[in-house]
Amino acid sequence: MENKKFFGYKAAIGAFIVIFVNLGGASTLGVFLPSMSEYTGWSVPTLSYNGTFNTIGNVLLSLICVKALSKLGPRKLMFISILGIFVNFQLYTFATDGQDTLSLILIYLAGPAASFAIVFGTHAVCTSFISEWFVEKRGKVIGMVLSGASFGTAAWVFAAGQMFKYMDYRQCYRILSFVILAMGMFAVLFLIREPAKMGQKPLGWEKASEAETDTKNQPGITRKEAIKTASFWFFAAALLLGGMEGAAWLTYSPTWWTMCGQTATQAANWNAIYTVIAGVVMLGVGYVFNKIGSSLFSIFTCVSFSICMVLLIVYGSTPTTVIMILTVVFGALAYPLSASIPSVVGQSVFGPKEFSAISATLMTGVYLGQALYAPCMNVFIGSNNNYIAGWTFLAVTGILTLVFLLLSITTSPMRKLKVEKVNR
Repeated sequence: MENKKFFGYKAAIGAFIVIFVNLGGASTLGVFLPSMSEYTGWSVPTLSYNGTFNTIGNVLLSLICVKALSKLGPRKLMFISILGIFVNFQLYTFATDGQDTLSLILIYLAGPAASFAIVFGTHAVCTSFISEWFVEKRGKVIGMVLSGASFGTAAWVFAAGQMFKYMDYRQCYRILSFVILAMGMFAVLFLIREPAKMGQKPLGWEKASEAETDTKNQPGITRKEAIKTASFWFFAAALLLGGMEGAAWLTYSPTWWTMCGQTATQAANWNAIYTVIAGVVMLGVGYVFNKIGSSLFSIFTCVSFSICMVLLIVYGSTPTTVIMILTVVFGALAYPLSASIPSVVGQSVFGPKEFSAISATLMTGVYLGQALYAPCMNVFIGSNNNYIAGWTFLAVTGILTLVFLLLSITTSPMRKLKVEKVNR
């Protein structure tokens, strides 16, 4: 019997919660790093190689993500993702004080554990899941669901900042892991349902053309065609740099703020403010993108990131509240660089025809970038803590990211298809 009440919005809330706990939880490492370094005796640069091991896991899992999605479905993958973030948090709690090698190994193993959360419970899987439920309002709903990453980061970072007052980082992780497990399992068990299982069709299916509901007839190119284009490789290069920039900013900025005189709680609170603003930005991404287009959207995002890096440099010599506010605002405006450009701009470049497969392949670039942030930044901070040189390097790569994005958009297969259609 067909369910009459449309379940898609509940499913979207479920996907929001999954991203909220997965990507939000995984993004808290930067806040915990200074305390983790102080407790374990291992330096921040050494501990940050956790991100490199995480990226290795991300890349390996992304290679099988599309096949796993078609075979297991989004619900089972999201279930695995929740277990992944739980194990990630728990592994951090087993570290002991002093430079114990086993503790370092466990911290490094937490990286691959987070890979299951990042690959199976965020962008590609959740975007595919929402696309099953929505033809109408698809872009808007996807943007709102993806904002769960920034709101999740804000929630967990803020919670950590308050808990730091009463307990060490291990106790924080231990408590948060069970809260995240409970929330994630509730979403997967009660809200993540596919239209076919509910006896329903996607929103707007009756008004949509056959091309919008039948994948074979949708505009765009296939994954095999995409990887043969220059546009694909320009876009992949941009995502690689964007992944590195986003990971470096999130990981090292709290440490930089504490070096400039803030307490761990103050740094965590500013990080939480940043992610709340970023969440609000993400809610409006779909609307803004539709208004200004992919080129202007890319320019606005990348320039905001470079300005944020310059403000971090200024804060080192002028640690004022005004500079701090401007830093988190421009950082939030740049949040779509790694959070939504892969899906929003990517779909406009390659079309929706096989974008799930194309997106999963392109996300490898993001993951490789996340692997590079630690070795690249450690060139500057590994021996002499020259964070200013690191921020300068990232400001330059922000502009380079923009160049690659504009080259990809200019050589877009979708643009060529539209020109051919007009000339017929």
